[in-house]
Formats: sequence, C-alpha cells, structure tokens
Amino acid sequence: MRIAVASDDGAQVAAHTGRCRGFVIFDLMGQTPARVEYRSNTYTAHARGQCQGGHTDAGHQGHGALVEALADCQVLVTRGLGPRLVADLARRGIDAYVCSVERVDEAAELYARGQLPRAPGTGCQHRS
Repeated sequence: MRIAVASDDGAQVAAHTGRCRGFVIFDLMGQTPARVEYRSNTYTAHARGQCQGGHTDAGHQGHGALVEALADCQVLVTRGLGPRLVADLARRGIDAYVCSVERVDEAAELYARGQLPRAPGTGCQHRS
C-alpha cells in the first residue's frame, strides 16, 4: 500500500492540501511506513499561485491533475482539505485521512496503526 502525506517541506504535515508544496510518499509494509520520495506540488492552482479568492462553482478549477499525480497512492493524509477534494479523491479510490500531528513521519505511523480518522465527508470514521 502507498500513502501520500501533504507537506510543505518534507518534514511537517501541511495545513492545507491544495496549497501544500508537495507530498511525502510512503510504502506501507505491515505497520511500517517506508519513505519513498517527495513529490513537488505543481498540480494545483493554489500551489502555482494562480488561485485568487475562494472557490465557487464557476471558478473552481478541479483537482484532476492532483488526483492523477497521486493515482499510485491509496491514501492521502493531511491536516486539512475541502469536501470537493475528498470527493474527487474518493472517485479515484483514494481515501483521505486527517491528522493533528505536525511531523510527516508520525502521521504515516499513526495511519499505519489505524489511529487516524477519515476526513469528514467520507462516510465511515475508522480505518477499514
């Protein structure tokens, strides 16, 4: 299983997925996450500095490029994301989880132990 953790610097979990600078990718072997790579976020308008103001139905640019960039992952862990991204990830088979910890490695370890809640809007609130 492969998980992505949203991060600005490869060490801290990002507070906002769309604005994060990248994703730390882990392969999960049992309950042990192994860091694989850091992927820079060149996928979102927020990350490219092209998003002005809030999201509206008319102005929302979608998450297609971000979801495709994480297509080899089954899970995204972050400190914050919106309901549209949760839904877009779910359509691609990627489960979103939220954490309150700051360290990327700790977030991956908590997920591996089944100790993170799913992001609001995903239905069940426990890891299956």
